[in-house]
Amino acid sequence: MESFAVSDKQFDDREFANGLNELKKRRENGELSCDLLWRMCRFCHELSNTMTGEQRRKVLIEGRDYGLQAMELDPNCFLAAKWAAILFGLVVDQLPTKEKISEGGKLKDMLDKALELEPTDFALLHLRARFSFTLANLSWLERKAASMLYSEVPKATIDDALVDFEAAYQQHSDWIENLLFLSKCHIAKKEKKQARELLSKAIELPKESSNDEQFVTECKSLLQKC
Repeated sequence: MESFAVSDKQFDDREFANGLNELKKRRENGELSCDLLWRMCRFCHELSNTMTGEQRRKVLIEGRDYGLQAMELDPNCFLAAKWAAILFGLVVDQLPTKEKISEGGKLKDMLDKALELEPTDFALLHLRARFSFTLANLSWLERKAASMLYSEVPKATIDDALVDFEAAYQQHSDWIENLLFLSKCHIAKKEKKQARELLSKAIELPKESSNDEQFVTECKSLLQKC
């Protein structure tokens, strides 16, 4: 089987479109492996960060499907489990509340599985925290409506989210997005001093993407209210 040295270098060099296209050609030529598919999933993730709207949604769904196929081929491959969970979570994040809840159990299972394989992965810890944060902030009406549709509505608290956001922070303290959501947990717990410190830190960090720009704008808005 051909090695992945070229595609891995393309990833490191941020040649995401070219890298994905090269791996697609290999797949079209009959190659099918877990290592091929999780790399395709990872390329889709990075490409999605350069897109918006429907174009981004389609690439996320494409990547999710590659990740799920990779997991089917090797359920014990951490990188397959990781990227499948990340892309699955990003797709779920765009769904309406009812659909988010219906898919939430699957997402939680995927995150738990991936974190069993590598308990300190900060991206997965952050994503599981986001899942808990979303559930904890469901309104009574949203939860009541969901309970009429599904036999069991997943439950989580702000403290559940806080544990995972803090664990992600210990691994990657200069991640703007994680700092934003960690501060939101402290705001929810009325711990404004901690929230202000985290928001101020996030605002001072270099912004590496348009997403970071949006997160910093939200940080500034929250800081004014603390």
